[in-house]
Amino acid sequence: MRLLCFLLATLLSATVAWASAGSRIHLIEEAVFDSPEHPATAVTLPDTWMQRGVPTRTAGRYRLAFELDEVPTDPLALMFTHLSTHHRVQVNAHVVSFETHGPNRINPGHPIPVLVDLPPALLRSGLNEIEVEVHYATTAGLSPVQLGPMSELREAYERHLLYRARWPQALNMAAAGLALLLLMIWWRRRSEVALGAFGGLALLTALRNYSYFLVAAIGPVPFGDWLIYGSHVWSVALLGVFAQRFAGVHWPRFTRVLLVTAIALPLLAAVAVVMGESLVLRRYTYPWLIVVSLPSLWLCLRRAWGQGGWPLIAQAVGVAAIITAGVHDYSIQTMGWLPVTEGYWMPFVLPVALITVSLGLVRRVVAALGEVEALNVQLEQRVAERTRELEAANAAKTRFLASASHDLRQPMVSVGLLVSLARDKADTPAMKQLLHKADESIAAMESLLTGLLDLSKLESGTVQVHRTAVRVSDLFASVAAHEGPSAEQKGLVLRLRPSTAVVDSDPVLLERILRNLVSNAIRYTEHGGVLVAARRKPGGRVSIEVWDTGIGIDPSHRKTIFEEFVQLDNAARERSRGLGLGLAIVKRSAEMLDHRLTLRSRPGRGSCFAIEVPLGTHGGQPQVQRSALHRLEAHPLMQRCVVVIEDDPAVRQALEERLRAWGAQVFAFDDLPALHTWLGEALQGPDLVLSDYRLPSGTGMDAIRAVRQRFDVPGHVTQAALLTGDTAPDELARLQTAQVPVLHKPFRAEALLALCARPQAAS
Repeated sequence: MRLLCFLLATLLSATVAWASAGSRIHLIEEAVFDSPEHPATAVTLPDTWMQRGVPTRTAGRYRLAFELDEVPTDPLALMFTHLSTHHRVQVNAHVVSFETHGPNRINPGHPIPVLVDLPPALLRSGLNEIEVEVHYATTAGLSPVQLGPMSELREAYERHLLYRARWPQALNMAAAGLALLLLMIWWRRRSEVALGAFGGLALLTALRNYSYFLVAAIGPVPFGDWLIYGSHVWSVALLGVFAQRFAGVHWPRFTRVLLVTAIALPLLAAVAVVMGESLVLRRYTYPWLIVVSLPSLWLCLRRAWGQGGWPLIAQAVGVAAIITAGVHDYSIQTMGWLPVTEGYWMPFVLPVALITVSLGLVRRVVAALGEVEALNVQLEQRVAERTRELEAANAAKTRFLASASHDLRQPMVSVGLLVSLARDKADTPAMKQLLHKADESIAAMESLLTGLLDLSKLESGTVQVHRTAVRVSDLFASVAAHEGPSAEQKGLVLRLRPSTAVVDSDPVLLERILRNLVSNAIRYTEHGGVLVAARRKPGGRVSIEVWDTGIGIDPSHRKTIFEEFVQLDNAARERSRGLGLGLAIVKRSAEMLDHRLTLRSRPGRGSCFAIEVPLGTHGGQPQVQRSALHRLEAHPLMQRCVVVIEDDPAVRQALEERLRAWGAQVFAFDDLPALHTWLGEALQGPDLVLSDYRLPSGTGMDAIRAVRQRFDVPGHVTQAALLTGDTAPDELARLQTAQVPVLHKPFRAEALLALCARPQAAS
């Protein structure tokens, strides 16, 4: 009976007529199908088992026939576009292709395209029989069989692989790369949940699509089935998350449905895989996944319809295409509503949809980055404007300090001179003590103004660095002479460890740094003492260190203490604790010298300030030691003539009285016209000219030049000095080039006397 049916099918089939001169491809579309449930059934190819009610997970046999007029000399071939990976193909009872289930199969019974070689020795003229045994897991059936020369069929086979396998693989690998990029963006910016959700959806789907075209196993077959099913479920859940973020809404109930679906269905699938009922599970759960996807589609379409614009429309269309492709592939793989030769849409739709959605998302990210860049530009502009404002404010501060300093220095110098004069004339101990306290207050004010002057000089750039070989022992001797009495008065021990080192630095600036550090250490130390030492360091450097046992400095304050007017543990601003300028001067002086300044401190235990100085040439010039002030005779300026030009009446009067008390003959003027009048009448020139720098109708240099033009002769230059209370950087720069001694207000009477007692200069 089976043989009769086979012969009948052979007569009804498209008999292949072969001519040796021709070279054509013929299609075999009729066959007889044999299975335990359906014996000897004539079918038309393509044959889909689900459409005929044939169980998917079973074996089947197809018998086909073709006729040849004669045996060809060139090899022929058979091409199947849909053939199980578990198959056996026989031609005239000879096996020509054989594949079985094995551990290297990702999905036994997975349909793939196959090209079968037909050697001429196996063929015969007349009727030839083909028998195809197959075993499927899913998508069971058989495609039409193409018969023709191997050379032509190989070309058709390669084209089929290119269009139906290689291109989808390449597209989905590219989609996976783009999905990874979206995930990386989301990882760096967690607020972009839409990017992360769609990136995860695209990555899962792309990898699943790629696996459709694999033959080699990536794991045990049950695990592979479960993983592919799980990717479907998780893709639907991620699509729901994306759609809500894309539409800018949050549906708690829909989110809970997605969460339950993403957890429950994979667990149910694990049970179904173990029981061998994964196909049944898919048949009944895939419709649920389609239903769950519909709200996501509606959200995307609503957003595109409401806001418009091609990016949103393209994203919504992309989501709709993904869902449509899922329904199409479900109808092939699970329901059998379409022929087995119908290709899956998802491998083609996903990359295109991913590109449309990604372009919209990336466009939004790029727009956001553009906004960030614009904000950065605005921020930079604001910072620049703020910097200019701060620079203007700083310049205004400098001008204010200079103006305030000048206005304060004028009365301070007169007060200081008058107090000094009164102290010399005091005749009772009580009065001397009272004037001594007043002198201490004046000294504190002068210290502040001197600090401001030093800062102004450093800021103006008028301080020039003059490097030379400096003996550390000379520095220590100067520090001991000036700071020793302060330490002794507080009951502290000031120790200076002897050193023979010679360093390369500016002696004036380095001494200022060291004295400020020692003075600061004494000021903030109540018990113990201060140690000053120098030790050599690798690299040809010497570290000059000032150790104290004072209050120490908290780590949070170690940067602010180098700012102006910053004092720790002195909320009441006691004058005995200084004014907060010493360390600011130390820092700026060290920067000018390019000396490294370091600080180590432990609160409650003490501090160590260190400045690193390069070694210098041995045998530096000895530094002239400043002797302590000694008591001068009653009239040290006897028989000396001094010209004073000062526009401030109080300062002018104080200078007159102080100089006259020292025995000098004084001629005082308030401006240049008065000086010129006197110069026209005077018969003898002065020994010294003291002039304020600022005058109503000129400068102090104008006054000095006028005196020298009137009285200087070859071999004699009138001694002169400028008195100034200016601290403005530009004024200090001009004074730097005056080549005349400058006495900055306020000054002590001793400093004025030292200037006036200088020997007369000669040409």
